[in-house]
Amino acid sequence: MGRQHTVTVGSGASGRRILERKVKPDGTVREYPCTLVHRAPAFVVVRFVMERGGEIFGTPITIPPGSTSDGWFWKARPYNLYRMRAPGGQVLAHRFDAVSAVEIRDDSVTYRDLVLDWWVFDGSAIVEEDRDELDDLLASGKLTRRDAQAANDAARVVLSRYRHILDEVAAVERRLGLAP
Repeated sequence: MGRQHTVTVGSGASGRRILERKVKPDGTVREYPCTLVHRAPAFVVVRFVMERGGEIFGTPITIPPGSTSDGWFWKARPYNLYRMRAPGGQVLAHRFDAVSAVEIRDDSVTYRDLVLDWWVFDGSAIVEEDRDELDDLLASGKLTRRDAQAANDAARVVLSRYRHILDEVAAVERRLGLAP
């Protein structure tokens, strides 16, 4: 497990458009046009600008207009991470999502959404969301046991290591010059 959680730094072209493609358990696909921030062999960072602000994507906080969300996607990790920043650069919140089947291509990053999400505000305690939805989808047969197990595996990793992961991402941001 240790190597799976080590970020490697590579040189990647940034600034060009890339599509974030989320495949929901029911097969629907949501697409978000983003900007490539960094690409390495094992991970990619994309940026989504939240021009209008508000309670975007069901955030439990109000996002100021012009804020950004940097999405961190790793090929070999059971989660992704969104680091949301206010226009001035201060971190507003973090959200982890349980994911599988992450595919990083030149023009897109595609993944299966495994329902569970976790929010962290100000580096404090972590809050899990959508456990009931995961259980309902499993009971109705709309989510496979394999996907539910993958979501629970992600939960174990995120809940036990989220502070380390956030520190690791902040260090990579500093090394790559990505932090404002």
